Amino acid sequence: MAVTHRDVGKWVVLKGKTRHGKNRINQHGSTWMIECVANFQGQPAMNLRSENKTDKGEFDSRWVLLRDDPDFLWFH
Repeated sequence: MAVTHRDVGKWVVLKGKTRHGKNRINQHGSTWMIECVANFQGQPAMNLRSENKTDKGEFDSRWVLLRDDPDFLWFH
């Protein structure tokens, strides 16, 4: 499933693969908005923003690799 710059603003669902990933899902939810698609550490990735604000009043943001991310599986 290819993600391009045209998908910015669309939502994806994350599923945690590791303890770290599962903790992030528990903290910030499984639904995330695609903020941008670019390279992260030399690999194609998407920068995601959490659906809900954190307890600090801000959204959580993170990079997820488009292929073989170590912490997350993602679905359109």
